[in-house]
Amino acid sequence: MAVVAGFTPIDIPIRLGSFSFEIHSTLEIFGRLFALGDNDRYILVLLFGFGAFWFLGAGVIVTHRFFVPLGTGIIALLVAALAVEPFLYAALLVEMAVLLSIPLLLPPGKTIGQGLIRYLIFQTLAVPFILLAGWSSAGVEANPSNEILLLQTVVLLGLGFAFWLAVFPFYTWIPLLAGEAQPYAAGFILSLLPTVALLLGLKFLNAFIWLRDFPSLPQYLQIAGIIMVVSGGIWAAFQKNLSRMFGYAIIMESGFSLLALSLQTQVSYEVFASQFLPRILAIALWALALSIIKGKTSLDFSGVRGLARKMPFASFAIVVSGFSIAGMPLLAGFPARQVLLENLAQQSFTIVILSFLGNFGLLVGCLRLLAALISEKNEPWKANEGLPKILLLVSGIILLLLIGIFPGWILPPFFNLLKSLQFLI
Repeated sequence: MAVVAGFTPIDIPIRLGSFSFEIHSTLEIFGRLFALGDNDRYILVLLFGFGAFWFLGAGVIVTHRFFVPLGTGIIALLVAALAVEPFLYAALLVEMAVLLSIPLLLPPGKTIGQGLIRYLIFQTLAVPFILLAGWSSAGVEANPSNEILLLQTVVLLGLGFAFWLAVFPFYTWIPLLAGEAQPYAAGFILSLLPTVALLLGLKFLNAFIWLRDFPSLPQYLQIAGIIMVVSGGIWAAFQKNLSRMFGYAIIMESGFSLLALSLQTQVSYEVFASQFLPRILAIALWALALSIIKGKTSLDFSGVRGLARKMPFASFAIVVSGFSIAGMPLLAGFPARQVLLENLAQQSFTIVILSFLGNFGLLVGCLRLLAALISEKNEPWKANEGLPKILLLVSGIILLLLIGIFPGWILPPFFNLLKSLQFLI
């Protein structure tokens, strides 16, 4: 589906011999319009490629037996959320995807945990705020000089996205869910939903001039982003559980995406788009390694002590993924992070210092983990992961290195995601 979306034009007749057909950009269902133009094909490539990438790993990991069909349904609903007009119906489609993710995260027979309950509550709380923002935005377009109505609309929209993106202080469910659910399923949801929420945020910025011109929007985005980066990094530094550290790393990564959006320049939007591949790849590799380890031992530091000698590839994959999210040089997360910090330094050097503090916190957590993994010296070195899992882990590590070493060859195609944002770029 990703390949077909990449090579099949929309609203242009396609001829195959004597047979011709055309894929239309709009589809009407029950009076609601779903629209995907030719420039939106790149978003389809991203989401369907995302699904293919995660479903490939599910073939060698013991996951929910309905992981692939449920995951495909979730992706379809989120694509519909990006395409639906008017935009307020996106909230309902995202909520349907959230409800469909519950059986994915909670296999039959397993007791529901606090993290899953909080996840459902916070994601559901976003719906009324988005719906109310959609209702009040009509009034803003009719009377853009009404500052009180404008502020109310921005606050409602901001709260809705704060719940979707798990912005501080609404992110407490992420480390809890990461520790309770099967790591691979949790990683799938924790990387897919923020990706779609960020794309929806870009779509809203592109659609409404009153939102783009709101003077305090960059400041709000910077404050939310830097709080997520600093708190996520510092909490990751003191964690003693690999799954919870994984959750805080995801929080920090989302914070950097908000910082990129706060600059509102073409370069910052390109940085924002180029972060998708390193983010998805690092999270997937970390989740894959956690799933492999979880079947053998607990995910506390005490349980993985000396594990590098028994599972060297899974252990190394977790450390490399953490270093990539922390922005270490020669890894996939570094190129976009470097450009982002350079542009942030032109506005506020304090933001850059705080960003380094968050990166340093995650780096300290990864170094503590590395020390625990290689602590035992009496065990012989032996790879117990199995050949299919080793091949996936090594492929992920190599991809993180290739993106970090050759970013100019691999990341620019992701700038095509911005082609549909004609009012932002």
